[in-house]
Amino acid sequence: MKNSYKFKDVDIIFDFKKISMHDQEYLRTMFYETILDRSVKQSGYTFNEYYPRASTFSIFNDEDSMASYMSEFNSNYGNTASHLLEGRKYYLAWTYKERRNG
Repeated sequence: MKNSYKFKDVDIIFDFKKISMHDQEYLRTMFYETILDRSVKQSGYTFNEYYPRASTFSIFNDEDSMASYMSEFNSNYGNTASHLLEGRKYYLAWTYKERRNG
């Protein structure tokens, strides 16, 4: 499953076509930069090591919506936020299994 994540598999929990093409591209780039990160949170772990079996990727235009939606899953979830895009932040979230040490 390593590096098999595709943006087309991300659930977008708002009308993506209503934001500018530039912001759409920014969010696509944010997704790929997040999953290809060589050291998540300066841990030395890759995304796949830090977030084992990550799945259920979703993008939200509201932090409360993200928290509500992600709480429906029986898994941990991680997330990252965009810079302000036309005055709004966007949130990329994903579920993952607990990391084993060692």
